[in-house]
Amino acid sequence: MSALADGAGEAGPRDGGPGILLVNDDAGALFALRAILSDLDADIVTAPSGDEALLRLLKQDFAVVVLDVKMAGLDGFETARLIRKRPRTLHTPIVFLTSHRATDLDRAKGYALGAADYIFMPVAPEVLKEKIQVYLDAARTEALKAREAVQREAVMAGQLPEQGEAPTVAAAPGRAPGIPERGPPGCEDAERLIAEHAGDFVALLASDGSWLYASASYQREFTLSVQPHGNYLDIVHPDDRDRIRSALALLADGAAPRRLQYRVHGQADRYLESEFNLVCVPPGAVAQLVVVSRDITERKEMEAYVVHQSFHDPLTGLPNRLLLLDRLHQETVHRERLHPNVAVLCIDIDHFKEINDTLGHAAGDRVLQDVSERLGACVRDGDTVARIGGDAFVVMLPGLHDIDHAALVADKIIAAIAAPCHIEGSELHLTSSIGIAIFPDDGASADTLLRNADIAMYHARRDGGGRFSFFAPAMQEAANRRLAMGAALQRAIAGREFVQYYQPKVCATDGSICGFEALIRWPQPDGSFISPSVFIPIAEETGRIEPISAWALQQAGSELQRWQHEGIPAVPIAVNLSALQFHRASVASDLDAVVKRAGIEPRLLEVELTETGLMSDPALAVETLHRIHDMGMEIAIDDFGTGYSSLAYLKRLPIDKLKIDASFVRDITTDPSDAAIVLAIITLAHVLNMRVIAEGVETGEQVAFLVKNGCDEMQGYYFSKAVNNDEAIGLLRRGPFDLGQPPTETRT
Repeated sequence: MSALADGAGEAGPRDGGPGILLVNDDAGALFALRAILSDLDADIVTAPSGDEALLRLLKQDFAVVVLDVKMAGLDGFETARLIRKRPRTLHTPIVFLTSHRATDLDRAKGYALGAADYIFMPVAPEVLKEKIQVYLDAARTEALKAREAVQREAVMAGQLPEQGEAPTVAAAPGRAPGIPERGPPGCEDAERLIAEHAGDFVALLASDGSWLYASASYQREFTLSVQPHGNYLDIVHPDDRDRIRSALALLADGAAPRRLQYRVHGQADRYLESEFNLVCVPPGAVAQLVVVSRDITERKEMEAYVVHQSFHDPLTGLPNRLLLLDRLHQETVHRERLHPNVAVLCIDIDHFKEINDTLGHAAGDRVLQDVSERLGACVRDGDTVARIGGDAFVVMLPGLHDIDHAALVADKIIAAIAAPCHIEGSELHLTSSIGIAIFPDDGASADTLLRNADIAMYHARRDGGGRFSFFAPAMQEAANRRLAMGAALQRAIAGREFVQYYQPKVCATDGSICGFEALIRWPQPDGSFISPSVFIPIAEETGRIEPISAWALQQAGSELQRWQHEGIPAVPIAVNLSALQFHRASVASDLDAVVKRAGIEPRLLEVELTETGLMSDPALAVETLHRIHDMGMEIAIDDFGTGYSSLAYLKRLPIDKLKIDASFVRDITTDPSDAAIVLAIITLAHVLNMRVIAEGVETGEQVAFLVKNGCDEMQGYYFSKAVNNDEAIGLLRRGPFDLGQPPTETRT
């Protein structure tokens, strides 16, 4: 039965035998694999990640590595590539084991990285054991050959006795003059240790570190330093010399054997890991030490690499959040410094998602690398630039003489990022939003400073981007309100707290109701309502708008179904689709499902979209809108004139109606500019064969202007506020509005 070594432990293969390294980020899969392979005569070590596997390989050799392909962080392919980069593990067999349906390309990639086998789960336990046993047998054979070769070389070098001879301690050929060929009488332990480690760095030292014997490996590596009357400490790095001298003195006084790591100067600087053992000497003789050392330079380099990767962003090479927090903590704990102010700048690339969506993530990565270089050029040597995820960067400015310096750096960064960026033949013009928090006024801890800088960055982005904003306490209050509102929205969605109201749209020719717009209301326990202008933007920011919009669609379908069953004249209900909902691949099928579930004609469910939501991806909008329109639904652009519609796209889109935003209607009878804008929109819509709806109509003068100038439909408090289901039915049954007489009973 095998000994099972926990992946977190330091256990090595039993009796120096071969071991198996299992690498998988699924704890259940690791348990199952270890249970299956436990019948094999080998120790089993587990690693839950590629990083952990690399660390295990630094400390221990294995007969075979069984590696999962799909893992978080370092996947199997990247782990295999790093394993193959180490000379010591260049030929260690790697078996890819995966339940993933790999393509031919995946398999080819695995074999190109040096995979010995590619096994797909599920696999019969006996088959898996037979395959792994092959590698265990091969490892045992190679180990036996290696031991025999070392022994032969040792005999030839005079370090081991021939059969029948007494043991001796002899220097290898080329030893330094004056170093004894034999150890002092009674040093059998020294002879045994030297013989057992013939392939390593082995030295016999006096208690003061003087050379008594040096193996061939020491002779080759340190040449002139290994001289008669020389000292072992001469090859030790000056920074480590006192530590090794103290260790030698303690051992000479009878302390227990020790294992130490230190640097040495040879043909190249190296790291050695040495075991220091006090050997037997006759009573009264000078104490002697055997030093058995291994070169661990490669391990140290790999450890340094793993540590570097743990504290740096792999894409840009910048410090990551962990290293940033450490440096920020170091700066904020020393308030007694002459200039204690520290500025933290949170930087976000505006609309970065559009680059990924349009040019692809590879192009987005190159943009981030370019931005990181520009940020580095904007700061001093002692400042820190970090990437903490996505397109979020942080700059730490310690030791500020003047807080205004943070504003100067922010301006410099905004200008640097705004310079043209050429990626894959495209010239990109980026903008950035920056939030600034100052220690100690805006926070006494690293976490608080980062949070407040992020809040300030949100305000800069909300104000249009391409600017910076200093943190202010009022921002924290607003952030707390947003957080509370987001949590309340989640509860409202789960508790179905919303209600749907309906505002009539009136025909400008005869005053009849030609449709309704569905408007969501959020009632509160005290009878008040939270305004949609308050909760809708937060719902959009937090991603909660999608379930709210889906609920609104279902409610509109149910209400149309009710009207149909009650024999009420059918008029359309328009529902606002969020940008998130519109960009879902399933939006057309979702709308079709609502219509079919309600058993209504598609023409009775209208779709309203804002300009911004529509034009964020014009090519996709064309395709999606055509699918919706082909189903028989009418489409309106809401708040027209407030966004940035492209006329080239507008004429290609199957739009039926344009809704003039209330901000233009409000002053059409007093402001010539607004009147001209409204007339231009009406003319444009009619040229493109679209109908026009004016929102926010509140006065008879506005009604007269709109009717006179050819507006098709009107909507606003002049006719009616948004009403509940029953009141909407009452409006339908009441008949047309008198366009010449304000219906005061319906106004608020």
